[in-house]
This record gives sequence, structure tokens and C-alpha cells, in this order.
Amino acid sequence: MTINLHTVETKSPIKPIRILYLTLSACFLYAISAGLRSNYGLLINAIVSHCAVSYTTVSFILAIGQLVYGIMQPLFGIIAIKRGNRFVLILGALLMAIGILLVPMCSASLPLLASLGILLPAGTGAISFGIIMGTITPSMGEQKAAAISGLVSASSGIGSTALSPLIQTLLSIVGLAGTMGALSLPILLLIPISHFMSKGQMKTTNQSEEENVHILSMIKEAVSNPSYIFATLGFFTCGFHMAIIETHVYSEFISYGIAENTAAVAFSCYGIAMMIGCIISGFASAKIQMKWVLTFLYGFRAIFIVVFLLIPKNTVTVFGFALLLGLSSASTVTPTSGIVSQLFGAAKLATLFGFCFLSHQIGSFLSAWIGGLCVDATNSYTLIWTADIVLCFGAALLCAKINEKQIISPQMGS
Repeated sequence: MTINLHTVETKSPIKPIRILYLTLSACFLYAISAGLRSNYGLLINAIVSHCAVSYTTVSFILAIGQLVYGIMQPLFGIIAIKRGNRFVLILGALLMAIGILLVPMCSASLPLLASLGILLPAGTGAISFGIIMGTITPSMGEQKAAAISGLVSASSGIGSTALSPLIQTLLSIVGLAGTMGALSLPILLLIPISHFMSKGQMKTTNQSEEENVHILSMIKEAVSNPSYIFATLGFFTCGFHMAIIETHVYSEFISYGIAENTAAVAFSCYGIAMMIGCIISGFASAKIQMKWVLTFLYGFRAIFIVVFLLIPKNTVTVFGFALLLGLSSASTVTPTSGIVSQLFGAAKLATLFGFCFLSHQIGSFLSAWIGGLCVDATNSYTLIWTADIVLCFGAALLCAKINEKQIISPQMGS
């Protein structure tokens, strides 16, 4: 969730080397945070075996983590206003490191919930897209930061692609404990990077009382807008869909007889396709109405999932499925945020898209949890995919009804 802060621009133009450093630093932070979060599914079987807990228990804990990740972003945004972005980023890295190191030490569900379901996702919530961009924007200025934001967003796919085979290889060589120890090293590296990335950042000021007064009216206006509700419900479906991928797809591929290293490579291809899909979605959203981009993406998901459930499962079909999942996964973010911006103005985007994202994480929670229940009950992933198909078709129909040209009321203006 982007942080709506009042910042003072730096007086002198920023040097190109500083821009490069800030860009690389921001990309590295987001690649590690988002990349790790997207690879939880690779760890499930190892956690089940090492910690002596059931698949359903781990799925439920990861589902709780999805909620914690969504809830903590606005909370850390408030903390960033009071204590600064550097404090939040460093705190996030520490929470991630502590959470990931504690996982192998857990032999029961409650300590595993604390480490994997609370500490780790809370840390990734601190090192989120909004906090990272809020850190580099004061130095770069709005225009440069807007251009860089696309690269930072794409770095999540780079992180997912790089970490997938690494995690799978480490699990096979050093087990869960060794893997978690190795993953803590790049996480701890985030601390000095966060420190120097925010060096010289201008101090932020708190939001004015007038803005605080208008928050409730802004939310009331949003929830009374059908198009905003349609977009938010669509994003709920997106969260439901994404959690299946991040939590269950790797295990699903293995259940089809696909070798673990091959499944990890397929997951890496998913990450590459996700980057490509985001770029295509961005260009498409600039050319045609964004509601049609969303309608196509949700409808396309439903159709190719139906096809995949009906065809034989082998290496070729698994890789094809992973590529299609990647192309259509994070592609909904740009048109969804764009529609919210058109409906309410850029100044209100951070807050109102934040509520969309919370809806996204509620969908993720339900999917991660229910998916585990379905697998334990039926020893199959068909039921959770069937639910996803129904939701995707419903989201496509709702998004087709969005009116992007609605005019915000006077009290909602910037």
C-alpha cells in the first residue's frame, strides 16, 4: 500500500549514479521480499516433514500469513509517518530474518504460526512496494520515481525466478534448517542497503487535520461507487487465484509425477512470464479501456484453467500452464490501480487501492486455507481450481460493468 506522505523535494538535481544506486537497491529489496513470499509453496512439504505438522495446518498458517501481510502494510505506513521509512525497512528485515530462522525450530502448530504466519509475513509487509517507493521518491522526485516504479514492480518476478531453483536445490542438499539459514543471509543484507538507501532522505511531515477529517467521507464515497466495488471484488478473486499459485502449485506439479527440480524450473518460468505479463498489461491499459483488460485477464484465467484440468498432465502441459499463470497473474495490478485512480483521482489512490489490496489478501487467506482442506479431503487440487474458475468468470462479468468515466464528487477532489 503506497504511503501518502508530504515530502520536500531535494534542492539540487539528483546525480545519475545516485539514481542507479536507489533503483538497484529498491529492486533488490522488493525482489527478496516479494520473491520469498511467492515461493512459500516450495517449502510446504519440507515443513510438513521437518516440523511434524499436517499439510492442512501449514496451509492454514500460510493463509493467516496472507492476512497479516495485507493488514500490516497500512499499519507500517502509519509507523513510517511517525518514525521514518528507514526504521520500517530495517524492522521489516529483522522480522523476516527472525521469522525464517525460527521455522525449523518449530515442532508444533502454535510456534510455527508465530514464525511463519506472523513474523515472516509482517516483515514482508514492512518491505512492501509502497514503503520502498516512499523511500526513494523524495530523492528522485515524482516523475523519475514513476518511471522507476515499473522496474521495482518487475523485480518481484526476478526474485521469484531466482529463488525458486535456489530453494529447491538447498532443500535437497541441506534440508529445511540449512535452507532457512541460507535465506536469512540476503534478508540480513537488506539492513545496510535500507540504511544507505534512505540516507539523506528529507524528513516527512504528518498529514494535515483537514485530510484526516475527509478520510471517512472519502471511504463512504468509494463504497457507494459500484465501479469501485466491482474492481475490489475482482481483486479479491485475484488474491484467491494468486494464493493457489504461491501456496499449492509447486506441490500440485509434483503430485503429477513431475520431478522436484523440473517443478522448480517451471515455477521459475512462471516468474519470468509474470514480468512479461505486467509489461503487456501496462501497454494494453494505456491503449484500451482498463476494464476490458481486466475482463480479458479474468476470463482468460478461467478458460485456460478449465483446459488444463481436462488435458493430460506431463512436463509440456505443466510448463505451458506455468507460463499462462505467469502472464495473467500480476497483470491485474496496473489496470485495477488505474481504474481506482480514474474514479477518485491520484491523490486518493494510495488509500483506496489499499482497501482493494486488503480485499486481495482476504481472497488469498481463503484460498491458501481452503486449498489445503480440499487437498487433504480429496487428495486432489480440482476443487480449489473449480472455485477459482467460478470466481474468475464472475470477476470478468463484474469488471465488464465498470464505468471508468465516473466523476468524483467535489469533496473528493485533490
